[in-house]
Amino acid sequence: MNVNKNTDKASEIVLTIEVNPLEYQPYLIKAAERISKDIKIEGFRPGKAPFDIVKNQVGEMNIYQEALDNIINHFFFEAMKQEKIDSVGQPNIEIEKMAPNNPITFKATIGLMPSITLGDYKSLKVKKTEVKVEDTEVDKVLEDLRKMQAKETLVNREAKAGDRIEADFEVSLDKVVIEGGQGKKYPFVIGEGSMIPGFEENFIGLKKDEEKTFQLKFPTEYQNKMVAGKICDFKVKLLSVFNRELPELTDEWAKNMGGDKLEDLKKKIKENLTSEQQFHNEQKSEIEMLQKIIEQTKFSEIPDVLIHSESHRMIHEFEDGITNQGINFDDYLKRLNKEKHDLEAEFKPKAIVRVKTSLVIREIAEKEQIEVSDKELLAETEKILSQVKDNKEAESNIQSLGYQEYLKTIIRNRKVVEILKQEIVQ
Repeated sequence: MNVNKNTDKASEIVLTIEVNPLEYQPYLIKAAERISKDIKIEGFRPGKAPFDIVKNQVGEMNIYQEALDNIINHFFFEAMKQEKIDSVGQPNIEIEKMAPNNPITFKATIGLMPSITLGDYKSLKVKKTEVKVEDTEVDKVLEDLRKMQAKETLVNREAKAGDRIEADFEVSLDKVVIEGGQGKKYPFVIGEGSMIPGFEENFIGLKKDEEKTFQLKFPTEYQNKMVAGKICDFKVKLLSVFNRELPELTDEWAKNMGGDKLEDLKKKIKENLTSEQQFHNEQKSEIEMLQKIIEQTKFSEIPDVLIHSESHRMIHEFEDGITNQGINFDDYLKRLNKEKHDLEAEFKPKAIVRVKTSLVIREIAEKEQIEVSDKELLAETEKILSQVKDNKEAESNIQSLGYQEYLKTIIRNRKVVEILKQEIVQ
């Protein structure tokens, strides 16, 4: 293995790592074994076919691709040890050369650990927020449960507050229908506030097939910035009206909701709300605690690669949140008239806070000599492996050197935060 260093920037280092064929050959053999377990090769049991047979069956480059992650992980960490680099965060890896029987060359851009001067964090105090659930909160949950159990009947009368209706609508600005401003047979309950203010009330008094036009001003903080704070024209048509009858609050109904009787159901709801509030309060205290520690900590220059990496992680988290709601992320960005690089700029301030938080936790872990035992790492690994049973690729990734180092960091950070909370949050 040959390693070349580039240290043009004080906050990061670039390693160009060259691995010769003899060094990476064992990883190709293991990759071929994994591949041969998943394909049928005449005359051989799964995972037992010789390397050359597997190569002829699937192609040599497929074996290289299968082995690549493990090759990079191993030799990257070997290079880090060899060069005695104190890095932070995930490196940015670029493959420069990869061809059969030739050296594999890749470039790793690594953020260097900035110098950190901690303040007197042990003297900080954060007050716990008292957990208190009001009866009105329990009543709201009960009302929501009743609404979920509502009996609906199609009726031929004027719509009123509390009815569920279905309607067509069209929203225009300067006589042009806005993007996403059309709905067909759109359902909602009048008075629940699921639409913009004033929209639902315009259906009160309408009957089936009646149409209406009106104007409304969109909220200034509306997500579609093209219409936020602007007055738009609405054209609507009522298609159907459903009368809703909510069940009475009785012991019998409470049994169907999981309680022995109504008072028991109220008690369970209050316990759940208390646990939920306690969880949020602990999160709030934790954030406040870490923010106070950051404020009294001095940092040298933070590597761009760290901030860039964290921004992209936040974008992926945001994208997952949008797609989990059944919304196409690209369409969502179009409605906002944005590109992904716009999000990176928006997320940068929060990404810097996240990076500083990570650096502070790492520094405290070293100062307090908080380490992760093999037993703790094994328990966490087995917990994750139990969630991906029969997925060989995922199992291999979880057991890889890179992921194990990542898991160590997660466990260590968790331990640091718990110790800090015991000392600071009161």
